[in-house]
Amino acid sequence: MTAGIVQRVYDGSPVWFQNLLVSAYGYNLYRKRYTGGYRELLEQVRRARHWDADEIEAYQSERLHEMVRHCRHSVPYYQSLFAKLGLTEQDFTATRDLTKLPILDKATLRAEPERFRAAGEQPFMIQHTSGSTGTPLALAVNRRTYQLAMALLVEFEEYHGVPFGARRATFAGRMIQPAECTTPPFARFNRAENQMLFSSYHLNDNSFPWYQQALEHFQPMELIGYPSAIADLANHYQQAGTRPGFQPQAVVTNSETLLDWQRTVIESVFGCPVRDYYGTAEYALFAGQDSEGLYRLNPVLGITEAIPDETTGAETATLVATTLTNTTMPLLRYRIGDTAQLPEPAYQPVRPASLARINGRIDDYVETPDGRRIGRLDHIFKGLNGIAEAQIVQDAKDHCTIKVVVQPDLDPAELRTLEDNLSKRTAGMLAITIQQVDRIPRGANGKFRAVIRELSAPQGTQAMDQA
Repeated sequence: MTAGIVQRVYDGSPVWFQNLLVSAYGYNLYRKRYTGGYRELLEQVRRARHWDADEIEAYQSERLHEMVRHCRHSVPYYQSLFAKLGLTEQDFTATRDLTKLPILDKATLRAEPERFRAAGEQPFMIQHTSGSTGTPLALAVNRRTYQLAMALLVEFEEYHGVPFGARRATFAGRMIQPAECTTPPFARFNRAENQMLFSSYHLNDNSFPWYQQALEHFQPMELIGYPSAIADLANHYQQAGTRPGFQPQAVVTNSETLLDWQRTVIESVFGCPVRDYYGTAEYALFAGQDSEGLYRLNPVLGITEAIPDETTGAETATLVATTLTNTTMPLLRYRIGDTAQLPEPAYQPVRPASLARINGRIDDYVETPDGRRIGRLDHIFKGLNGIAEAQIVQDAKDHCTIKVVVQPDLDPAELRTLEDNLSKRTAGMLAITIQQVDRIPRGANGKFRAVIRELSAPQGTQAMDQA
């Protein structure tokens, strides 16, 4: 049965049967994610959180050596590359040896993906990227890597006080029901993981009372999903002048860059910390925030390099990742397409243990006419009142439009301050238009982008969504 037929059956079914279908799909995923060698992987992830630098280097060096040997013998692309460079696995005995290889760009992978597939290995699952550059990519993943990714999320939630199986409310990009159907309920229940899946497409002033009542009835221990969707929910609580009738242990965000103003409104409303995690569709990198707010890079899944990017400032680095587990379609020194900021003191390790913050995709920058890229512009909204949501769109080399969703109590002077804040950070080189809108449009996958550059630019990667 094709996905299209399944979707039509789901859409045409009553809500009670849709809940059964969601749970049946959930049980199927549960078997794929949490059986077989999953428990062993989870224990390894738990131990790895406490490894020191020497233990991390020893583990990663050994795994890198084994992965290079596998690539040289079984992966056509790397067989040609290693022969051309005159390298063997004996040349890779420490993580620093990775620099002997060129960086792999997304364009090369898209051009000949089959040459990265290991001979004789059947994938456990296929991960599809969004194809934001117009060329979708199917990534073959083995069972160990897929289940390791699940173990990483479970351990991350445990670390922040949410045990496996606790009630979880998810706000992500899933189409619970057609957008034009405005009749509740706007959530479906996945019994397999004790998970209530809420629609992010139906939340507005009219439907908010239903969401409020459903969440209070469900009493989730965790909210998890896109930061834009959970911040939108928090804004509705604020605008209604009410507090949640439940107390989550943590709010876990993923799949979008978490902005400072989103963190502020979420923590203020729900009275618990927001903990963000970052991963990639290529399953080569996982970084979750610790109690101090740093993104700790997990050493088991892959090796992460932070390459200085002169166009975005001395403290900004382009992320390059090497898989240590996915033998089916291994990627060595793969340019993810995202950037990050390193902890203080600024710019020391090439292979850092943690990241200070995730800046987002390379194209999520405003670029000035003189070639400077300005990222993390969410601070232009700091201290402003009456703005529920905003998005910066650079539609010309010398012009930006700021789309804003305003609250009824907005002081018009705040918009002038907002324009001035952006002008200061772009050296006055850009003309700025502020456009009031009813809602910021999301992408086809329901994701929110704080900055859109509608100019020719390198594209980033889709973050791994496991919520």
